[in-house]
Amino acid sequence: MIILDILLVFILCYLCGVYFYLRWLNKKYFLTIDKTPPDSEIKLKTLDDIRNQYQNHNEINILVLTGGGVRGLIPLIILSKIEEITGKKAGELFDFMAGTSTGSVNCAIMAVADENGKNKYSAQNIVDNYLDNIRTMFSAPWYHQFLTLFGIFGPRYLPDGKLNVLNGYFSNSCLSNVVTNILVPVYDVVDNSLKIIRNWMPNSKATHNNYTLTDLINGASNPPMLFFPQSFMINGDKKIFIDPGVILNNPAEIALMNTWFMFPNKKIRLVLIGNGGNDVMRYNHQHVARFGAYGLFQYLLNSPVINTKLSTDLVSEYIHEANNYGLDVEFVEINSDGAQGLLVGDTSDSNMDRIRQFADKVLTENREQITKLAKNLSQE
Repeated sequence: MIILDILLVFILCYLCGVYFYLRWLNKKYFLTIDKTPPDSEIKLKTLDDIRNQYQNHNEINILVLTGGGVRGLIPLIILSKIEEITGKKAGELFDFMAGTSTGSVNCAIMAVADENGKNKYSAQNIVDNYLDNIRTMFSAPWYHQFLTLFGIFGPRYLPDGKLNVLNGYFSNSCLSNVVTNILVPVYDVVDNSLKIIRNWMPNSKATHNNYTLTDLINGASNPPMLFFPQSFMINGDKKIFIDPGVILNNPAEIALMNTWFMFPNKKIRLVLIGNGGNDVMRYNHQHVARFGAYGLFQYLLNSPVINTKLSTDLVSEYIHEANNYGLDVEFVEINSDGAQGLLVGDTSDSNMDRIRQFADKVLTENREQITKLAKNLSQE
């Protein structure tokens, strides 16, 4: 009986601790701070600026990187090989880059400008510091893990480490400061809508916010179960950004549509570098039909997996058939199957070694395609 009383007191004290800890976290990390850039900040490009920039180009090259947590190292290793072959940074080889979640982080870093207005970071630069950076990002003190029950009562990780890494790359850079044009999908909780953020204004009559890269990319890569949403004010509007990966994990179709609308008479080369193939996303939809309420529960439980797979399938279906609709599109997909053992949130040495081994597998299985792509990109 005494043991039961002690256990009850412990549970009550623990729940009280959780309540006050979560309130403290919300006050500290969920602040709505005004992040409106000063009037002197460079404006976003216009649609005419983009068209004029590439009026003498015969081809438009697009890089697409999907989400996948720490598996984001895989496409970076592939891009490093292309950089080695071409002697150029990845951001110099592509005219547009689009990425979801971890893909948005890598694309934005490769698009950052140095003091001379050139691409500051290569894919190899990111690879060199990747392990240290992801371990800094995916971190939280023991008491946070204890009081959130390892992510059940609140986000599993605190944002401090991730923000330090992003600030190290972006400093005070804004969306208008990127060298390579980027498209970043985010989910805005305030508007309850998916948004595609660009570094240009697609409508001459509309105005678009010039976000700081840290705010934008932090929000675009913040799954709610892992990190706090990115909350801020800009130009009088409140924004709460979260990772859109469950809805749009593969932004290839969005990137293709945007560039085709701007350059309907040019050849478009769309390069999708994956991080593990679709074989990691298994679900038997017959569960819903065969097992009633249990099947529905299984469907809801697996909805992130299902939505991600549907997104990937839809992109592949339409881009592979793009030429049938009058689009001059070369679709280059670099990926491999067999990534079931690669965990997206595990930064251990064993998981990272498996990820590097898989990247070597992708390089080996796609050697000819990578060499051909590097040659074509060099010519451009």
